[in-house]
Amino acid sequence: MKRFFHPSFVRSCGLLGAVCLGGVLLAGCSSTPTTYYVLAPQTGPVASPVIQAALPQAIEVLTPSITSRLDRDGLLRVMQDAQDHMVPAAAWSEPLGEMLGHALAANLRQRLPGHVLFSQNDSVAVTAGAYLELSLSRFEQDVSGHAVITGVLSAHRAGAPDSQARAVNVQWVSPQPVGTKPADMVRVLAEGVGVLSDQAIQLLYSLPALPIHEEASSL
Repeated sequence: MKRFFHPSFVRSCGLLGAVCLGGVLLAGCSSTPTTYYVLAPQTGPVASPVIQAALPQAIEVLTPSITSRLDRDGLLRVMQDAQDHMVPAAAWSEPLGEMLGHALAANLRQRLPGHVLFSQNDSVAVTAGAYLELSLSRFEQDVSGHAVITGVLSAHRAGAPDSQARAVNVQWVSPQPVGTKPADMVRVLAEGVGVLSDQAIQLLYSLPALPIHEEASSL
């Protein structure tokens, strides 16, 4: 049996469809473009001549390992009820682990003038005499609004036994709450990476020295 619809009903459906389509187009046009952020290098105190003399000439910063919850493009903000939220329209300009490695190497390069500091997978024709590693479990803004960096920092000399490796827990919290803008969070987290860089130099300095004959053979 054929069904016939009143013309007013047909016009209403057509109008409704146009409104819905217009809503979709409007939402697409009004979407905010994503802004990409990078961790800026942080200046810090230059290591003393005694510390610099004790460190290997070349140091490699291995790509930091991060937990799955941090392995995302966006900036992480923890809200109430232990909920993770991604900051709208904001993302890292490269994978977070790689960016952290580059930031650490840049910070250490400024603090250790005359030494060769490079990140893992960089094309550098030298062999590292020591390696720095960072494992991160938190790199975010917490529920109170502070920036938080938590993880483990470790170091070892090339060719040294595992028993001579050194590691320390790192837990840095920004002195003041972070502002509401994503750029504020990125800036403060970069400052925290600068603090970790200072700790990294002390950790490298604490490594046992290789025997003289082993140091000579490694050159």
